[in-house]
Amino acid sequence: MYHQAQEASSCKLVWTEGLRVTGWGCYECAWMFSPLGLPTGKTIEETMRNFQAQLYEEFTSHACVEHPKVEAAKRAS
Repeated sequence: MYHQAQEASSCKLVWTEGLRVTGWGCYECAWMFSPLGLPTGKTIEETMRNFQAQLYEEFTSHACVEHPKVEAAKRAS
């Protein structure tokens, strides 16, 4: 299941729910967000802003060519 959140050039940041992975990732490739620990902040709002800033910074700096998706045909072989 995908939920569109943001578009960066041809990439789209989406929420992914599946058998093996749940979290934010790129719709165009296999990149998934992996936070560097628990979000920090003095308030809930600050904590959310810090988390979103880290998510968007990592998403916009990833390169889809470095995270290719495994095609169904390759998995069946």
